[in-house]
Amino acid sequence: MSSSFPAPKGRAARLLLATTVLAPVAYAAPAKADQLSEMEHQIKVMQAQLASMRKEHDREMKHIHQQLATQRQNEVRNPYAARGAYGGVAVPPGMAAGMMTANGPVNAPLLPPSTANTPYGQISGTPTARVLDLYGPLHRGQLQIGGIRVTLGGFAEAATFFRSRDMTSGISSQFGPGGVPFANSPTYHMNEFHQSERQSRLAVLAEGNIVKGLRAQAYVETDFQGAGTSSNSRQSNSYVLRTRVFYGQLIDDADDFYVLGGQSWSMLTMFNHGMSARDEQVPLSIDAQYIPGFNWTRNSQIRVVKGFDHDHYHVGLSVENPQQVISIGPGGNYLPHGATSDTYQNAGGNVFNSATNYSTDVAPDVIAKAVADPGWGHFEVYGLLRFPHSRVSYLGYGKSKTYVAGGGGAAMLLPLEKAHKVNFQVSGLVGSGIGRYGTSNMPDVTMSQSGHVKPLPGANVLAGIYGNPTKTLQLYAYGGLEMVRSRSYFNVGGKHYGYGNPLYDVAGCDIEGAAGSTCQTSINKVVQGTAGLWWTYLHGDYGTVKLGAQYSYTYVTSFSGVGGTPHSDDNMVFMSMRYYPFN
Repeated sequence: MSSSFPAPKGRAARLLLATTVLAPVAYAAPAKADQLSEMEHQIKVMQAQLASMRKEHDREMKHIHQQLATQRQNEVRNPYAARGAYGGVAVPPGMAAGMMTANGPVNAPLLPPSTANTPYGQISGTPTARVLDLYGPLHRGQLQIGGIRVTLGGFAEAATFFRSRDMTSGISSQFGPGGVPFANSPTYHMNEFHQSERQSRLAVLAEGNIVKGLRAQAYVETDFQGAGTSSNSRQSNSYVLRTRVFYGQLIDDADDFYVLGGQSWSMLTMFNHGMSARDEQVPLSIDAQYIPGFNWTRNSQIRVVKGFDHDHYHVGLSVENPQQVISIGPGGNYLPHGATSDTYQNAGGNVFNSATNYSTDVAPDVIAKAVADPGWGHFEVYGLLRFPHSRVSYLGYGKSKTYVAGGGGAAMLLPLEKAHKVNFQVSGLVGSGIGRYGTSNMPDVTMSQSGHVKPLPGANVLAGIYGNPTKTLQLYAYGGLEMVRSRSYFNVGGKHYGYGNPLYDVAGCDIEGAAGSTCQTSINKVVQGTAGLWWTYLHGDYGTVKLGAQYSYTYVTSFSGVGGTPHSDDNMVFMSMRYYPFN
């Protein structure tokens, strides 16, 4: 038996059908809206996470770039430590600064400048004389090229100077013969003012280890105080570069021994400590000719130095290029009876300067020195041998003669007060034929009655004191003397010859416009007192700026002659501004 319901009909049927179909849809609509809202929320959350991840990625990449930049910088500062770290080699603690470790680079600033530990080294930017470690971190002004460490030095200078007498000289004054004019010359009554950059200096030290404890060095130092044949001050100031020093060294640190070859300060020059090159005790003056009484040359040489007792004592021997300062005297050249010529100097040829004369030397100057640094003070004794040579020619034959000249001296440097670095120094040299080694270039030899050159007795002495009343201010004062100790002269046939002849006419030396024949001077003494300062105006990673000032008074006397004892003087003022980019 079955039963059935009748199908709805009409409008009621259609309403029922629509209600049946739309009811599920109406029920599902709120559910889909909730799902869309949820999806939109999830998308926003994911976008925020992506933005956060992007920022984190950018931060990590920036950090990595900073690490790489620091690593490259540290490799330049300390290549040996970095190489050791990369290769898994243990690095000594002293080389750790600037190396790359497992935890990242150890960042450290460049070490202070590696400047010579002398007063002069501080004002000239001279690279150090004592290198402690060629494989440790770099100092300011250093770079590494393979196994060679290069240290840069020097300064740029703007200098101004005034002289009360016009000696027509640059930043290097001429104190001795031909320098400070006498009153018969118009230049005695005229002042002199100049500006100069020519003392500006560039220095380069290159060094490397051959084996442990044995190292090689090459050092060059230049400035612009050379003058070519076309150099002038009219428009382009076209002065030329010159070599101050240029030498190589072989240094045995284990045995405290070194050999030097090339152009350097003479070993006769006073040292500040020990006998290391670039450790010279040079006056602190702006005047590039320094102070009368200062003994020095910068000269080609071969030097051997040995130290003892842990750097407390040193002895050295130096064989140096000779050259005589010759003054035949106002009386002129003299030829003995029957002689055709005398030869004691010749004009330069080939790569020598054809505008100057070179003495006829047959042997080098020989210098021996011993120094002591017992713990308080620095003490020196030294000796000098020289061999002036000349020849007198006659028809068909000639006679050569070599004198043995030279002298000896001593020096000391005493620390008087440690807190302000107050030091006192004194040095001296006495002998015959020693004029070349004084800053005034007094004559070494003059003419003798035999026609040969003859050494003149001389003496040089310098004393000074310097110190730092404040950290940025350095004061100094010096007094110096150079002299020819006695005359050397002769008279033949009513004519007067030699150096310092008492019959020379000097009556016109105090009369402006008087003829040179009435002012036949032979310089006897040059005396100077000078004082000055250096002020460190700026100092930082950009380098150092120093300002300097110097005043000097120079007094010059001649040997007496007919008409009196001529004398002259000069007041000089120097100002300097120096920039040291590597210090």
